[in-house]
Amino acid sequence: MKKLIFTILLLTFVFLTTKANEHWDIFYKNYLINPGINVQSKFATGTDGKLYLAEIDYSGIYDPGITYVDVRSYEISQWTQDNIGQEGWINLGQRLQLKMPNNESNIDFVVTEDNQLYVGMQDSIFWYDANADYWVSYFVEDYIGGMMADETGRILILQSIEDDGEHHFQIAEFDSGNLVPVATIDYTLPGNIQFFHRIMNEANRILKYEDNYYVSIARASSHQNYYFVGNETSGFTMLQEHFTHLNLSSMVISPEGELIISHRLGASPYSLALKQYNFELNQWEDFNMQGLNDAQVYGNQLAFDQSGQLYLSYSADFNLGFLYEFNGSGWDHVGPLESVAVAHMPRIAFDSENQLFLMHGIGSGSAPLTIRRLTDPTADLNEREILNQKIHLYPNPVSQSFIIDLYQISFESGEIDLEIYNSNGQLILKQAATDAQTMINVNDLPDGIYVVNVRSATNNYSQRFVKQ
Repeated sequence: MKKLIFTILLLTFVFLTTKANEHWDIFYKNYLINPGINVQSKFATGTDGKLYLAEIDYSGIYDPGITYVDVRSYEISQWTQDNIGQEGWINLGQRLQLKMPNNESNIDFVVTEDNQLYVGMQDSIFWYDANADYWVSYFVEDYIGGMMADETGRILILQSIEDDGEHHFQIAEFDSGNLVPVATIDYTLPGNIQFFHRIMNEANRILKYEDNYYVSIARASSHQNYYFVGNETSGFTMLQEHFTHLNLSSMVISPEGELIISHRLGASPYSLALKQYNFELNQWEDFNMQGLNDAQVYGNQLAFDQSGQLYLSYSADFNLGFLYEFNGSGWDHVGPLESVAVAHMPRIAFDSENQLFLMHGIGSGSAPLTIRRLTDPTADLNEREILNQKIHLYPNPVSQSFIIDLYQISFESGEIDLEIYNSNGQLILKQAATDAQTMINVNDLPDGIYVVNVRSATNNYSQRFVKQ
């Protein structure tokens, strides 16, 4: 009986995986690395039209007890439907031995705008010399993660500095092994307790928007993240309230400068939470979660595409979660629903053509490390989402006003409201539809991305537009 049940479950998994692949191009699949702990592989897209993968191999095939990082590249334009494994991927340089202080450690992986590659680990940063096909190693003292490339191409990292009994965090520029201090973050917990970090935790992050740095740091000895904003001139301020979620979190900044985070709540059943910081009121506020499944959440990631569209991917129990797109008034599921069966620790990236790539899995037989590209975002959409395609507005982008065409939804005057939401999901304009072709004046709205929502007694339809 147990054998029969196992066979049915296996066939169900194979069927769901096959169904999922109908609407996704598979670029990579590996069943044999099997990390088994929290540290995950990383991937990125380059402006050179390539995918880059920094894969952590725990298999012990080469040296028992030693873990390696392999970095590979793939030319996206070379993909064919026959590629469902590792064919066409090129190994870059030598294997790197993984350095990590504990099983919550992270690796940093950055591909710059000019396609320079960096890997960060405990006390070390590696730079790929493409001419020599070799990874150059640099010792970096007090390095705690957060590696990023800013708009000028500088590589920035976080350091934890202790000097004469005093402790602070430092954003530093990494330049061929040299460290140039950029900005200092001083913070002491209530009761005069110094705030120490978790080493190389994935929650240790830096983002930059205009002149400000946004920093997230995971606190040692607890499952808490703290957030800071500031710069080298005015110093840093801790954003009110901390969150208990350790590295199972994500942080993004919208094109308009809004700070949004996703995180797993710190108590069972570990459900998902979304927050946005209100800088005027100096407080975190709940971000719109309408349309998301409520289940026990594991990995999660927020990401903006190149047009400013917000996406969320997360893995959860009972095949819930997976990939969602924010429509201004809630979240729409993107892609085939069956795909949730194979999602684990998801990561999102967009290439230069704004194609969405997703990496998930840990590298075992039941959860292979997989990189896939979404080919049909409308596959298996529910009825409400299909009806959304009946909404047409023009011109788009818009500068002063646009016309919304309601002919395809059996317009009846007085029964349909038109609502405009900003990128934060806030309702900023509402009016009744007066005709099947109704003009909406948006001349007074700031430039940005908005969603117009058409609300009737039975359905909501929405479409995004750009004000410029």
